[in-house]
Amino acid sequence: MALPPPRRAHRRQVVLPKAPTGFIGSAPFWFILIMLSGATVAVLYQRFGKAKSPVPIAEEVKVPETPVVVEQPKVVVTETPTPTTPVTTPTAETPTAPKPVVKMPTTPTNGKEEEIRWNRLYRTVSNRIVPAHVGEASALQKKGFLSGQALRVSPDKPLPVPAGNATLRAELKLRVEEYWASIDPNHCVPHPDAENFPGAVLEPADRVITAVSLPANRSRWHSTGLYAAPGERITFRIPAADIQRGLVAHIGCHTDNIGDSPKRENWHRFPVITNSIALNKRTVELANPFGGPIYIDLPGNDKNAKSRELIRVEIVGAVEAPIFILGKTTRAEWDNSRLAPAPWGELVCDNMVLSVPSKLLRELPYPEDLMKTWMEIVEACDWLAAWGPRHSAERIVPDAEISIGWMHSGYPIKCYTESAPDMVNLKKLKTEGNWGFYHELGHNHQSSLWTYSGYTEVTCNLFALYCMDRISNRPLGAGHGDDLDAIAREMALDPKSHSDSAFHLLSQYYFPLKQYGWKSLHDTFEELGERHDIHKADGMVKKNLGIAGREITKDIEALEKEKHQLDLKIKTAIREKKDDDKTAAETRLAEIAVEEKKLKESMGALSKSDSDVRKKDIFVRIWSKHANANLGPYFACFDWPYTDSMKTMLTPLKAWMPPNFPPLKADPTKVAKTNLFGSKNESMAGAEEKVGDNNAANTQ
Repeated sequence: MALPPPRRAHRRQVVLPKAPTGFIGSAPFWFILIMLSGATVAVLYQRFGKAKSPVPIAEEVKVPETPVVVEQPKVVVTETPTPTTPVTTPTAETPTAPKPVVKMPTTPTNGKEEEIRWNRLYRTVSNRIVPAHVGEASALQKKGFLSGQALRVSPDKPLPVPAGNATLRAELKLRVEEYWASIDPNHCVPHPDAENFPGAVLEPADRVITAVSLPANRSRWHSTGLYAAPGERITFRIPAADIQRGLVAHIGCHTDNIGDSPKRENWHRFPVITNSIALNKRTVELANPFGGPIYIDLPGNDKNAKSRELIRVEIVGAVEAPIFILGKTTRAEWDNSRLAPAPWGELVCDNMVLSVPSKLLRELPYPEDLMKTWMEIVEACDWLAAWGPRHSAERIVPDAEISIGWMHSGYPIKCYTESAPDMVNLKKLKTEGNWGFYHELGHNHQSSLWTYSGYTEVTCNLFALYCMDRISNRPLGAGHGDDLDAIAREMALDPKSHSDSAFHLLSQYYFPLKQYGWKSLHDTFEELGERHDIHKADGMVKKNLGIAGREITKDIEALEKEKHQLDLKIKTAIREKKDDDKTAAETRLAEIAVEEKKLKESMGALSKSDSDVRKKDIFVRIWSKHANANLGPYFACFDWPYTDSMKTMLTPLKAWMPPNFPPLKADPTKVAKTNLFGSKNESMAGAEEKVGDNNAANTQ
């Protein structure tokens, strides 16, 4: 029997122990890793991918009877809500309703392809986003509101308002007042013409919560870099400690009330498109049917001027606007900020703030040099006027319609939107200058101490001449030196016939400036600025006249006492019915008036009715001192006063006169031009602009 094959040796299987894996190899680790990866992808998509996706454009939106809650803030509504079918975006407390149907088109529509392209690239700065809040339909139940919504005015479709039709103007003024009185932050909707002016917000746009810190020692408007969309509620929150500071919130920079201007017979925008509210509570709400930039106004009082505190204001529900702040905004920040969705933005430096349509800012390179130039422009005006450090900046705002002129002075300075490109044209400012802007800054720097009747449109141009020289490197007269020369000679031949010409009156300053320079005029303004009333002005003349002045003062005081005694004598004569005594006293009073006038004339200080003569007298004396030359005979050629006291006071100085002056006859080879610079402002504003004495409060 065959034997079975031998059995294989049995090998025992060796089971090796598993290596310990720890947390990295565990299931929770992989779960957390997957979750973090997903979150990262979502954030990157939200930040970058979303901005490059096609922009949603709303189809026709059917508004249900219940309010609509827009949960995602970036939704475009192409149709302007009408008074009968308002589009609403209430607060979170409103019951949720169906969302609007949104279509994703392949190309943008409504001719806004370029603007929307910029908006796609903008990255919202704030990370605190809130839903937009537009009013409810109940607002439409107010008669005044309906009447205002129906009043349609836009740049493309102006409203004729004849100056002679007082009834129509009164009716429109009442409609505008009732409209604004009906505005409620919780029940406000956009005005139908808001999209035309000041403009629509580029959607989609985030509504944000932003806190701004404002230095208490800088007065007037503070730019926030935020914009209120038309009809949307804006909430302001301030600390309890700041309630008594007198803060005011403004929506809108276009502050001219066109309805109050009798010269505007065609309105190119709604007459009033700005509003404001006092921040006298912890929380305050405001809405504007036209929308606009948001400002916080700080009063310029002594307490605030000496404070080093920062005031914190939280603003809820606004849209971010383009803003550049000299010395703070970096190139990278500007490249993003200039694409912000608001229709208006701002360029800010310590001395000047420019409100600019965003369409100009979106392609504007880094504006550091531009705003440094505006700093220099205002510094030049401040220097010539001998102002101290500033408490607030000047402002310029272009508008679709302004109340007077082609430009006008004030806070802010106003111009038409046609001038907006020149505001941001650095090359043109440096080479050609801008007479209009310089002229209006001159108005803001004027003083009644050296601006006389008929000279409101004259002494402001001294600042225009200086800025043309200092900033734009133009010769004295801004390239028209020969014309000013000819005009001055014309003026000297016949001062009265040319007294209504602003440039003839300006030419009076031409030869002294050419000979003695701007420093002499600066020193004159500085010395004049130390006197703020008539008594100080007279006192300065008395001091200059020395002993003779003191003797004249004694004589005037004696006449004043005699006048008082005669007044008492007249009253007694009337009471006792002594007509002869009364007649004698009145006769003596008339003689005293003549004697008193002669005494004051000898001092160069006349009565208040002749204050212009007195101010010219003092001005010539002071300028002569700083020029170290007697300018009295020169200004006498233009029918300025040259009194005996002036001659006595200025005797130590050598009399000065330009070559071949005064002329024996006009030079036929030089034809004077009464409007040298072609400024629309010169021909339209006239004498209606005011001297800017109130602006001196901006300085210490």
